[in-house]
Amino acid sequence: RGGCARVGGAQRSGCPNRKKKTRTVFSRSQVFQLESTFDVKRYLSSSERAGLAASLHLTETQVKIWFQNRRNKWKRQLAADLEAAHIPHSTRRIVRVPILYHDGAAAPAPALGFNLNGHPVSPPVGGFSGSISYPLSSFAHSMSVLRSQMTGLV
Repeated sequence: RGGCARVGGAQRSGCPNRKKKTRTVFSRSQVFQLESTFDVKRYLSSSERAGLAASLHLTETQVKIWFQNRRNKWKRQLAADLEAAHIPHSTRRIVRVPILYHDGAAAPAPALGFNLNGHPVSPPVGGFSGSISYPLSSFAHSMSVLRSQMTGLV
């Protein structure tokens, strides 16, 4: 090390000229074996890494870094595929409708939400304590009923 620190991945000026380590170029057969192993197992134990490195004539560090890079590439590909397919992060959609009035009834119990399948979900988020949650289909029906009631008021 000799006191020369790296800042942001680059050497500081004023350090003795050190050659930057060249990028490892893997052969086709090495990449094939690494990819095949990755397809079976995303993470290697230290003994698996040592065995694979020895069989490919690479260092354990080269295999370790290759797997780190490949996992990152795999995660980026998954994220891009999800984005391309327009798959929402959560398939659960909840609509919260504030209670505007009560017909002389006592205040309701804490509101309970329902997902699209009609299954109960957690109580509402803060700031919506006086609300009830309905599935989207009930919401659409309620809106059409409200529209028909409001046409006579205007």
